[in-house]
Amino acid sequence: MRGAGAARRNQGDERGPAAPGPDEDRGPVSVVLPAELRARVEAEAKKRGLKLSPAIRALLSERVQELDDAEQLSRAEEWQRAQVWAVWERMKAGDHDEASRQEIDSIFNEAHEALRDAPRRRAR
Repeated sequence: MRGAGAARRNQGDERGPAAPGPDEDRGPVSVVLPAELRARVEAEAKKRGLKLSPAIRALLSERVQELDDAEQLSRAEEWQRAQVWAVWERMKAGDHDEASRQEIDSIFNEAHEALRDAPRRRAR
């Protein structure tokens, strides 16, 4: 079966096939797995009722998502530590004012918006 690029070349367009778009597959990736890891992945594939390649894609996608989630959690924890430190510094300086519910909600809303707007890498 001929691809679109071959058909265009036969019609006089010598540029060749266009580069794949962001959602297009760029082709297979060859990775050599050590025997023990391959056996573990094959067992997981069997458990999920998948063939080896789809199981590898699923496991990889899940792990990348876990990394993204961990990064987002880390950012949230850093923000929380900074907030606690700021309160501690104000308390040491003698500022013992209580925060209103509106102030607390505002701080959390700002943090939520900052996390939501932060660039994310999504697994496919």
